[in-house]
Amino acid sequence: MRTALSILLAALAGLLAALSLVGARAEALVHTPEPLQRIAGPMSEDPGLRAALPDEVGGIVSEQWPDAVPSFLQDSFSDLVSAAADGLVTDERFPAVWAETLEQTRTDWVGRLAAIHQDEGSPGGGGGPDPEAGTLHLQLTPIIGLGVDRLAASAETLPGGSVIARAVREGGDRIVSGAGTGTGTGTGPDGGASPLAVDLTVPDPDAVPMDAVAWTVHHLYRWPWLAGTSAVLLLLALMAAPRRRKGTPLFVAGITALAVGAAGRWALGRLGPAADMEGLARAAAASLLDGIRGYAMPDTLLLMVGGGTVAVLGLITVLVSGLRPLSARRSGPPAH
Repeated sequence: MRTALSILLAALAGLLAALSLVGARAEALVHTPEPLQRIAGPMSEDPGLRAALPDEVGGIVSEQWPDAVPSFLQDSFSDLVSAAADGLVTDERFPAVWAETLEQTRTDWVGRLAAIHQDEGSPGGGGGPDPEAGTLHLQLTPIIGLGVDRLAASAETLPGGSVIARAVREGGDRIVSGAGTGTGTGTGPDGGASPLAVDLTVPDPDAVPMDAVAWTVHHLYRWPWLAGTSAVLLLLALMAAPRRRKGTPLFVAGITALAVGAAGRWALGRLGPAADMEGLARAAAASLLDGIRGYAMPDTLLLMVGGGTVAVLGLITVLVSGLRPLSARRSGPPAH
């Protein structure tokens, strides 16, 4: 009975230790800007993303343009819009704009998840959030702003360019304000998704319930509680184990952590964009998931190596404990 109890406590300790590491790394990724900038910053150099971004930005501007600029200017600017969009990724300001895009994307996602969690906990909630409400939306407002600025600069080279450039900038401001910036909310003026954002379908709403994602992100700050509880459970497991089986809890806890690390490594290897995605959304999602994989893979290796080390230590302890009684029996009673 004591052995079974110690094994159960040790398994829980190993699981909570692994989850505390995952929680610590996830909290840093979700609630602070540096990790996302580090893993997603190189996305701006991804060939697929660089190829898809100009078409997406040009399409958004062209779609919103009729309401933003007087009709007599529209035909004159079709070529300028295309040229301004094509030069986005080579503009020296693009890295800084991309960093701002990532930060708006992060804060928008966290804000929408907080709203989902609040709705789930409020009276009358629990009807299930919109599947798109909890997915990452790439906020293109800063990039659109750069595109409009490039377009205005090009317009200044035309006759009467200062007047046209002012109209372009005012039109760009109307595009952004009319669509909603998305910062912190990710919504347009009608409450729907901002037309200046691209849904990356990460996490996949068909695979993960959005209310579960919102609940998990809301409680990430509790990871130190998991670490402390893990330590207490392992101590209790060692106390509950029989004297000659003190290594068993260590072995079980280590194997559990190793198994969680292996499962996480397997799951990360299967990450990929949704099959029906295309264009910028697919390129951005694939690049982002590659970055997340690179961010998390070392942690799975740490769990596997650390858990394996603890398991080996426990196994050695079990073997040594088993050899002591055998050695005592062989030595026989003391001679008189």
